[in-house]
Amino acid sequence: MRRALVSLPDGVWNIIDTDLKGQIGDGDSEVIRNLVIAYLTEKGYLLKGKKVGNEHVNTEQIASELDVHDTMITALTELLEEKGQLNPEEWEKRVQKKLHQ
Repeated sequence: MRRALVSLPDGVWNIIDTDLKGQIGDGDSEVIRNLVIAYLTEKGYLLKGKKVGNEHVNTEQIASELDVHDTMITALTELLEEKGQLNPEEWEKRVQKKLHQ
């Protein structure tokens, strides 16, 4: 692993402190690392030239599959909430706990 010292403007630190900490990481380094990884993934750099089995990885296909999973999870949580089987606050706490494990 390689490390780099990064200087960021106060406005960026404000966004990290108020909006991103606790959402995509707990510490400054973790948030910045996750931002860089998310950007590189979104732009396709981390998947370039990679193959899974005999197939070339297609970022649009992956994004489409993630959208389907997101829709399925949303529909399931709405259904469970309507039937009184899900407490949204408890569910959010559980999600955050699992994200930080």
